[in-house]
Amino acid sequence: MKSLNKNNKSAFSLLETIVVLFIVSVGLVSILSLTVDSVRAQNLNKNSFVAYRLSLEGLELIKNVRDSNFIQNTSSTPVAWNLGIEGTATSTKYKVDYVSTTPIIISGMSEARLRLDTDNFYLHNDIYPNSIFSRLITITAGGTAASSTVSSLVEWLDQGQVYQVELTSILYDWSY
Repeated sequence: MKSLNKNNKSAFSLLETIVVLFIVSVGLVSILSLTVDSVRAQNLNKNSFVAYRLSLEGLELIKNVRDSNFIQNTSSTPVAWNLGIEGTATSTKYKVDYVSTTPIIISGMSEARLRLDTDNFYLHNDIYPNSIFSRLITITAGGTAASSTVSSLVEWLDQGQVYQVELTSILYDWSY
C-alpha cells in the first residue's frame, strides 16, 4: 500500500540553520577584522613614510645652513661654517622649516610641533592647525672644531602609541 504522506520534503531544522548562521558570521567577522587591520597598517605605513621624509627634510635644512655659510664666507667677510648651527658638546635642540630657514633653539619636543598649512606643507607657524608630527633637530659639536653630529627626530601619536623616526648625519667644515 502506498503512503499518502505529502510531507516527505527534506528541510533544514532550526539547529542546522543556527549552525550555518554561526559559521557565516564567524567568517564575516574574520573578514571585517582583516580589513580593519589592513587599514591600520596602511595608515601606519603612510605616517612612517611622511615621518621619514620630514626627518630627511630636517637634515637637509641644516645642511643648507652650512652650505649657505660656506658660500657667504669670503676673505673680506669671514663666516664660520657652523654659524647658527653650532651645537654644544652636550647637544643643542633646534626647530627649522623650509620657510624660516634659520634654526631656532628650543628646549624640547613639546616646542617642535609641525603645523599643516593650506598647501599641505609642514612648518612651525602657529597660525596653522597642528599636525600629528613633531620634529626636533639636535646638534652635537664634534670632537674637533670641524664637525658636528646632526640628528633629526620626528615623533607622532597614532592609536595611542608614540612612534619615532630618527636620522643622523655628520656635518663637516668644507674648508679643511
